[in-house]
Amino acid sequence: MIKKIFLLMLVGLIGGCTNLVKNPTDIKKSFVQIRKSVEVQVCGENDFSKTNECKNLMTLRSTGSGSVVWNEYYLGSSPRTLILTAEHVCASEEMKFEDFDVSAHMHIKNKMGFSKKVEIITKPKMVAVNSEGISFPIRKRPWATNVHTDTCVLETSMNAPILNIGTKPEYGESVLNIAAPNGIYFTNKSGGGVFYTEGFYNGEFVMDTNKIFSMYNIVAAPGSSGSPVLNQNGDIIGMVHSIDSRYCNLITSQCNSPVTYSATVEQVEATIKAALAAIKRGDAIRFDYSRIKSQ
Repeated sequence: MIKKIFLLMLVGLIGGCTNLVKNPTDIKKSFVQIRKSVEVQVCGENDFSKTNECKNLMTLRSTGSGSVVWNEYYLGSSPRTLILTAEHVCASEEMKFEDFDVSAHMHIKNKMGFSKKVEIITKPKMVAVNSEGISFPIRKRPWATNVHTDTCVLETSMNAPILNIGTKPEYGESVLNIAAPNGIYFTNKSGGGVFYTEGFYNGEFVMDTNKIFSMYNIVAAPGSSGSPVLNQNGDIIGMVHSIDSRYCNLITSQCNSPVTYSATVEQVEATIKAALAAIKRGDAIRFDYSRIKSQ
């Protein structure tokens, strides 16, 4: 019923000295598209060369959305910025030989020359792209991740205004969302075109004691994961992470659902606070449901 919407292609509570964001133009400055590429390599003894080597098998490309939630300047240095996005956008792409189907096994054996035991190595790379089209490398490991609430905080060096944390919305309250659904994201030096839409808060969806989502009737699609849900003041009150899969086309796998699930404002706030504490401590943390552990 619930479907993560990370686009895959084979292809003021917390923050520095930044003014409140109020209008769509300023909100756009705080939005980023997360672009991720994963180079998949096969390593082992090659039948042709009789040496141990690695060869590229494929490159996976995917996109998500994110927003700036903290910005700190170091005197005489670059900005240090935190990006809120979905945990499944941040997730590492670890793979095993057994994960591939028979056709891939045959290709690895007959075309690439690896008939003996091989190791699959993945090399992920992520960048945050602002609406002007400028790419900023992302720190390799997130400062805070929460698999349970599907929230994650990444670090980059872009300089942008922050989006402040708001309060829990009222049922039926009008909300805003800025995202890059289906990878739709047009950038240029004047600020480009970013998908901006309006919806309503529909309350909370409780799966069990450890699974609570906010529900919105925001139109979302793959690529919207990690995008902020905002109140009319431009404050974050949620973060899109999934949609209702009953609106997906089972034949084409296309999903454009008006029923969208989000982290609650309390969950978003907790993950950002955890990231700031992790920075102060110098050690990233990972939430495991109700537990927090060092990673």
